[in-house]
Amino acid sequence: MLVMDISKHSPENCPAFETKYKDVMLTAFEKRKSLAAKHKIKIVGVWVNPPTHTTFAVYDTPSMDNLMAFSNEPEMMALMSFQTSVMKTLVTDTQTLAMVKK
Repeated sequence: MLVMDISKHSPENCPAFETKYKDVMLTAFEKRKSLAAKHKIKIVGVWVNPPTHTTFAVYDTPSMDNLMAFSNEPEMMALMSFQTSVMKTLVTDTQTLAMVKK
């Protein structure tokens, strides 16, 4: 199952400029791959749009339970101290075509 996590912080809380959030983000980014692997999640990719202070991460997860366990790791939860996150499930164009053809 593919899931996109769209995370956003305010310009005032940007870790590039706000030192109290910089360490939180660095720790989460450094540990993200090992934490994802622990929960059997593949990180498909992560993209950042700096002008809008928005990060887009796509995960391939066996279930939402796995993704929630990953998201509840202390290093990942710490990110929520300065940003909000919305999770959206995704399907491929091939999967969509199969649904339409049914």
